[in-house]
Amino acid sequence: MGIMNYPKMDSYKIDTIRKSTLISFGAILLYKLCLDISYYCIISQVWGHAKFELHLNGMKLFESYFLLLIIFFLMPKSSKKLSNIMIWVMILMSYIPMLTIFSLKNESRLFMYAVSGFWVMIFFIIHLPSVQLVRLEQSKVIAYSFSFCLVIIVCLLIFKYVGVSFNFNLSKVYEVRSQFSAMKVPFAGYLFKWLCYIVNPLFFAVFWVKKKWSIVSVIVFLQLLLFSNTGNKTYLFALFFVFVLIWSLDSRYPLFYMSFGLAVIVIIGMGTYWLFGDVWMSSLFTRRTLLDQPQQYFFYYDFFSKNVHTFLSQHNIFNIFMDYPYELDPPNLIGNLYYGNPKSNANTGLVGDAYMNFGFVGLVIWAIVTGLIMKIIDSCSVGVDLRIGVAVVAMPILGLINSALLTNLLTHGLLLAVLLLYLLPKKVWMFKKT
Repeated sequence: MGIMNYPKMDSYKIDTIRKSTLISFGAILLYKLCLDISYYCIISQVWGHAKFELHLNGMKLFESYFLLLIIFFLMPKSSKKLSNIMIWVMILMSYIPMLTIFSLKNESRLFMYAVSGFWVMIFFIIHLPSVQLVRLEQSKVIAYSFSFCLVIIVCLLIFKYVGVSFNFNLSKVYEVRSQFSAMKVPFAGYLFKWLCYIVNPLFFAVFWVKKKWSIVSVIVFLQLLLFSNTGNKTYLFALFFVFVLIWSLDSRYPLFYMSFGLAVIVIIGMGTYWLFGDVWMSSLFTRRTLLDQPQQYFFYYDFFSKNVHTFLSQHNIFNIFMDYPYELDPPNLIGNLYYGNPKSNANTGLVGDAYMNFGFVGLVIWAIVTGLIMKIIDSCSVGVDLRIGVAVVAMPILGLINSALLTNLLTHGLLLAVLLLYLLPKKVWMFKKT
């Protein structure tokens, strides 16, 4: 009887995988279609002056859907590895919006295909065998002690330099941010980000899983306090982003829900514009969150395909080998040339950073480095509940989309996230999907 049941179980698993794959691709296709419609009907019409012009190329539009099909076919589908979740987020929030910019702005075909190759290389690398790491004794004590000390230090810095106040008016965040910068809080660029991007999300997830709602409330309070006193909008949305990822992983089809959720938000942005003439949702989410960075990837390609690459000379630790060739830092340089404002910080993410430094060779190097980082993350997260693991790396994932690789490793806390994953207690927070 037991032997007869095995084929049925295999057939059931195969059908489940097929169903998951089909509905996930359907949701991703819907998301891409919504982005294209939103760009065509709203983004290019309202923000054409901000370089979101409409130059639709029919052939490239067809190619964008073809590339989407290829990338979806090749990308990992299992939700059991942390690196796969990282890839899903980056494909959904970086690569797919880039396809929209590519086709509706008629951007470089060569660069778009090179970036597609960049992702294929990463897919290949993460399928290589993993290395089993030796665990430290008392690692739990080290992780908790470091996190607690970081909380205390940041709170002391707030009380000494800033004081306690609350501001939830998003229109005043730039004013608050300017005031906070003028206070010159020591190491704020590192410590505050590490707390808000890594440690707070970690313990938010831990106590959410444990259903310790009072402690979750304290963590949310601390996050709101940091947002109110720094004006950094990312702090405000970080825990919500972590919550959405945790909720998705608890579902039966996480990739579907992540893709469909993004499509729904884009649709809501279009709906509020057409019904009420309100562009807030489309501006904040569709334009700023999804399309800004892909547009800047092409700006970086456009400039550095015609001018000398930087070869990492913009970083102090490397400019001893080569002088930085430009008067302005890369974000201000691109901001001045493409937005007409030298004070505009047009930061770029992984692929723009790779091309700026070494051209197409940089895409190969960055793909290898990124793939190896993901392999290390998988090794460090063995035995950790995926919901906890994804909370630790969620904000560094966004950092890879929005900032340079070396900046993300240090300032945005990717190295710290890897270290905490290594130190977290194992097999205590494991969970099984139902």
